[in-house]
Amino acid sequence: MAVSAEEKSSRQILLILTAFSAAFLVGALCAGNIGDLIPGFIRINTAPSQFTRDYFKLGGLGGAFLNTSMVGFACCGLLYFTKAKCTGLTVAAYWLNTGFATFGMTFLTLWPFFLGVFVYSRIKKVSFGSVANLAMFSTALAPFAGELLFRYPNLEPRGFTVSGLIGALVLGVVVGCVMPALCAHAPNFHKGYDLYNAGPAAGFLAFVVLCVLYKSPGIEIPTNTDLGDGSRVFVTVFFFLVFALCFAAAYKMDRNCFRGYKELWKSDGYKTDYTAKFGIPVTLVNFGCYGLFILLYFSVIQGITIADGSVVLTGAKFTGATMGAIMCMYSFVAQGAQPRTVFPIMVGYVIASLLPLAAFAMGVAPAQNWTLTTQAILVGLCFASGLAPVSGRFGFWPGVIAGALHATLVMNVPALHGGFCLYNGGFTCGIVAFALVPVLESFLGTKEERAARK
Repeated sequence: MAVSAEEKSSRQILLILTAFSAAFLVGALCAGNIGDLIPGFIRINTAPSQFTRDYFKLGGLGGAFLNTSMVGFACCGLLYFTKAKCTGLTVAAYWLNTGFATFGMTFLTLWPFFLGVFVYSRIKKVSFGSVANLAMFSTALAPFAGELLFRYPNLEPRGFTVSGLIGALVLGVVVGCVMPALCAHAPNFHKGYDLYNAGPAAGFLAFVVLCVLYKSPGIEIPTNTDLGDGSRVFVTVFFFLVFALCFAAAYKMDRNCFRGYKELWKSDGYKTDYTAKFGIPVTLVNFGCYGLFILLYFSVIQGITIADGSVVLTGAKFTGATMGAIMCMYSFVAQGAQPRTVFPIMVGYVIASLLPLAAFAMGVAPAQNWTLTTQAILVGLCFASGLAPVSGRFGFWPGVIAGALHATLVMNVPALHGGFCLYNGGFTCGIVAFALVPVLESFLGTKEERAARK
């Protein structure tokens, strides 16, 4: 029986995602200290996972890579056993789950949400495979499950309890049944200009859950931001090899893939599935190009601070959160993100970083709030890339403005959800798109509309 092009593409995507999961497993085995690999993995999976937790520090480099690999294999298993159709959106869902597996999600905390969407599929009488992507997006509230399992309502971890397990399962079922409806409605909020469509849905839902579990009962919200010194060399080498393999795989599949990439480069990224429009080989080229582009940014950026009258430059620490940010930024590599449209967003972040520096230098502010290498900003940028369609459709400077607005908002939005929504930056993207896009449409118009007026 002949296999359709659509089914062939789906199989290739699943194979590629499985290969990435295997690469993380190899990374875990190569990270050193094999004896601490399983104990580190257990430490990660038995601790609260409120955003932001550095799993490099908590479970060691190997333990964090193993958690990432297991989360990746869990997603691939979900897709395989439910016979889900894999598209560019599936790639996004996979990378968001594996990305947060180094600083906010564990192999243990994703299952309640998978169960929740399974219940949703039974209620709606649809196949689980048809909503498998939504099952992966629903894990955005995984930190709540970690709290219920190991800490809630205390400030200090109390260990596993049956009541905590029941609470996590109930939460997963509720979220899994509500998220699909919210995600379907979200484009009406941001008009398709936030690639992280589940971000606004998850953000608003997290706000509701926070009020139910903490705000209304008067229970104190815990914090556990704990960052280490990172592992720049290992993470850089690992990703460099992975991205190089993407080029090799693309060339093996189609020797004309680099020529075809020119067409993808021209795309505005608005409601575009690269796998369907340009094919798997060309999309793999974007995997490599965009990946190296991200890696270069995180490698060269410097935070600028003033100390004792002198300018001090600080590079980015390659912590678990930084590695996760790289992977989350990678999530829409098959559905709207590429270097040309994301670069203006980065420029916006650089320009916005001058504001707290100038305020402190002029004595307006008592301290400098943040720099480009502040961990929250590094993570924030990964989701700011979700505004790529703004620069793609409206042009370079609107993209810069979108990036600058995102940078000024992203560290303040967690106050709405208490650090329990992994898609904080995607939620912020939705807010920026909601406020900015109508103004751009009214006063500027898209590049095509401006060209037509001329």
